[in-house]
Amino acid sequence: MTILDIARTRIRAVIDPILTTRHDELPPPDDGTVDPLLTYFQWRGWTIVNRDTHTTAVLSYPASFQGALDTDDRRLAALDDNLQELEVELVLRGNHWNAHFSSCGALIGCARHRSIPLVMGVHALPFTAVLGDLERQARRRQPRDIAHCLLFGACSSQDTPSQPCLLPRVAPDEPAALPVLPGHGRGAE
Repeated sequence: MTILDIARTRIRAVIDPILTTRHDELPPPDDGTVDPLLTYFQWRGWTIVNRDTHTTAVLSYPASFQGALDTDDRRLAALDDNLQELEVELVLRGNHWNAHFSSCGALIGCARHRSIPLVMGVHALPFTAVLGDLERQARRRQPRDIAHCLLFGACSSQDTPSQPCLLPRVAPDEPAALPVLPGHGRGAE
């Protein structure tokens, strides 16, 4: 090693921890329980919704929809039944931890605004990057866009984001007709 390599190594040892954000941290090693993962997710700003056993837990990301659903006086109270915050269910399958994500979005809506499921291993190499992307997308999700999609129908028939939301086509109504029964002259029974 040259003096330059030694200096570079020492500088990186000092600077890297400063530049590394909490989102770049890897999940803790497995100890057989969900506790280290709960601590990891709470450190990232997640909230525990349910913890059934030492091998399963459900967490939500309160910063979803720009934090609109995280207040006592919800701004979207009438619509929050059709909204899905970013959630994860942590489950131990065999010797591996799996994360079952539900992305931030609408339960019913167009492909652009709909919540989609994603399953991946917690200790898989891209886990931290995918988790960071899901959190970033959840924070940026515009509540107004989701509400517009929910109220006025799926955004365009081709799911193209450049077109306005279109209402589904309504079939033409046929005039109602009462059946006439032969042989009954006394009126309706």
